[in-house]
Amino acid sequence: MVDMQGAVPGLRERKKAETREALRAAAIRLFLEQDPSTVTVNDICEAARVSRRTFFNYFESKEEALFAWDQRLTDELASRLAARPSHEPPLTALRRAMDDTMPSFATQTGWHARKELFSASPELRTKTLHAVFRLEDRLADVLTDRIGCPPGSLYPRLLASATGSIFRSAFITWNPETGIEGLRTLIDQAFDHLATGLTAL
Repeated sequence: MVDMQGAVPGLRERKKAETREALRAAAIRLFLEQDPSTVTVNDICEAARVSRRTFFNYFESKEEALFAWDQRLTDELASRLAARPSHEPPLTALRRAMDDTMPSFATQTGWHARKELFSASPELRTKTLHAVFRLEDRLADVLTDRIGCPPGSLYPRLLASATGSIFRSAFITWNPETGIEGLRTLIDQAFDHLATGLTAL
């Protein structure tokens, strides 16, 4: 009985993950096929064969079906940064926290389509910036606590903004056909450039 009860949550979580993925894939496909401004929640639900109620159990808007990835990245990266040893220099802690977060990217699908979508839609690129700003806010808060700076200090905000720029620049440069290791390599290169003061090549 205990084993059966223990198996139920695992099955439920897998089903939820499958539904979330179906909604996300449908949103990406429709946004690529149509003007994103004309795509509705009903369109996404019909394509994914779920009800509106089910959609809103997972996402608050059609855009969130795309940017939920960014929120999970933000949550995981902030948690991993907070868990890094306190003796690590801030830039080292950021780099290792980012590296520890990369396996989560490897489990996601649809990166090629998502990158194509953002390249084709200036409106969605603008919304992507808001997701990056949320990431930077979270990282700045964690860094402020780690370093012991007063709230609102420049240094943790500068480090957080640099990290957001590293991820955004690497993602824009990245060719998804190189796989997650290609993205990891670009992020490593960007951190190397930052560590050396962005001197000319």
